[in-house]
Amino acid sequence: MESHKTVVFTDYNASEVYLSNIENGRCHIVHCDKIRSPLGACPGIDGTVFVCSGGTGTVVQLTTKGTVLASHDVSMAWPFAVSLSRDGTRLAVSNSVKDEQNKIKLFKVSS
Repeated sequence: MESHKTVVFTDYNASEVYLSNIENGRCHIVHCDKIRSPLGACPGIDGTVFVCSGGTGTVVQLTTKGTVLASHDVSMAWPFAVSLSRDGTRLAVSNSVKDEQNKIKLFKVSS
């Protein structure tokens, strides 16, 4: 996240998201019921972060300080990767499920 100088890491086994500010060295650790087995993450254009929560079948929206803003049901098992369009109006989410049909869904982002 260049504009916010934040690096995002997810820990699948610990069910945690780490938001590390590379300018001041502060790291916010997010551990909550809305995030279980986190996988892919991507920056929003408004200083937020989208994280795939594989264990809940949702995409969770966080601030760069770790506050949970929303949890979005994406109607798919094990969302794996998330990406936001350049203009911030579309969110693509894909999943990874063994022995099943994997999906890619496109969502409209509203402010």
